[in-house]
Amino acid sequence: MENKICQSCGNAITTNEMLGTNKDNSRNEDYCKYCFQDGEFTCKVTMEEYIEMCSKYGAQVGMTNEEMEEHCKNLFPTLKRWKCTCTMDCASGYNPNCTCENPECHCTEKN
Repeated sequence: MENKICQSCGNAITTNEMLGTNKDNSRNEDYCKYCFQDGEFTCKVTMEEYIEMCSKYGAQVGMTNEEMEEHCKNLFPTLKRWKCTCTMDCASGYNPNCTCENPECHCTEKN
């Protein structure tokens, strides 16, 4: 298996056993088993909440918690789960016609 990173948390996925699962129990190629099980994300949080959670584990990867927080702030917006696909026009403010499926998108009210 080629080395991949989870498109939610950024952790390395080095074996098929590390892959998350879809609803039909097949392997999900984008997310790790800690982030995605049975076709759903295991943590239903915003990107900011997830960064806060992950920043507490800096020591586990040889960083201070502050360095880990900064790393997550830089990495997470580039990952599939958190990346907003809006155009610049759409991302400039509220747009009820936005088609972005990212729950972090601020262009529409996702409630």
